[in-house]
Amino acid sequence: MKRLALIALTGALLLAAGCQKQVRDLSDVSETSGEVDEAGEEDTAIDVATIASVDELPREIIVDDEFLKAEVTIDEAVFSKAPAIGMDLVENAQIRIEAMSEDAQAYKAADPDYFRAYGLRINWDIVAESGNVVSLEGFHYTFTGGAHGNYFTAGRLYNGATGEPMRLSSFLREPQAAIQTHMNEVWTEIARQKVKKSGNVSDLERFRTEAMELVSADMVLAGEVNFVPSTLPGRFGGYAVHFAPYDIGSYAEGAYHVTIPQSVFRESVKQQYVSLFDGEPAAVERLGE
Repeated sequence: MKRLALIALTGALLLAAGCQKQVRDLSDVSETSGEVDEAGEEDTAIDVATIASVDELPREIIVDDEFLKAEVTIDEAVFSKAPAIGMDLVENAQIRIEAMSEDAQAYKAADPDYFRAYGLRINWDIVAESGNVVSLEGFHYTFTGGAHGNYFTAGRLYNGATGEPMRLSSFLREPQAAIQTHMNEVWTEIARQKVKKSGNVSDLERFRTEAMELVSADMVLAGEVNFVPSTLPGRFGGYAVHFAPYDIGSYAEGAYHVTIPQSVFRESVKQQYVSLFDGEPAAVERLGE
């Protein structure tokens, strides 16, 4: 079994009583004392309700073997908000690691001469907070053979009090109709960024037409979306939707991050969430840019 080195930093919050979400202990089997499953391998699954404190959740996960080179880091601030957020990110990272490792082993068995170790890098950070809502962005890089790897930015929204995941649609009245009203801003911003990357100002309208064909309101609602900070402290200035290379352009164009100011969709926000939004979007520094 692959060796995963876990480095848990300090924390102080106790886990919520009765939580039944499960994660796997990522330490080496030889150093654990779990039960042996039917296949003869030691079962390292644990119920997080048995974890004494958030200290025991890993902030960094490292894999370095012949099949996979992986590094996952999670902002310490995540664990001070709601332990369930940290649990969710750790669990998702492990699922990704295990799937890639299994795929890499199959690849090497099938084509050992061309196989190169897979690569994975994940970095999660809190980028904005307002009220009890926490907005995160996660940079993901993967290499699974070929000429180069690929990367994307994942967006996550959580209830900071409970750790429950949320989506953009949770904040909007009639989400589909709400997003449709400002798709012009989405398409125009994509076109502007394509002009900037290509240097061809005369192609603005062509780029916008292409964006209209590629990106729909459904795609935005189901996509990688999170809120961005505001020029006013403690508020969200808008939302960002992230497109990976190849999503709406060539690999050479890189990723696209389209930010929609809160003023554009404020009237569509549910009344209980309106106070979370104000000001103008503030810049976010992102890996891969």
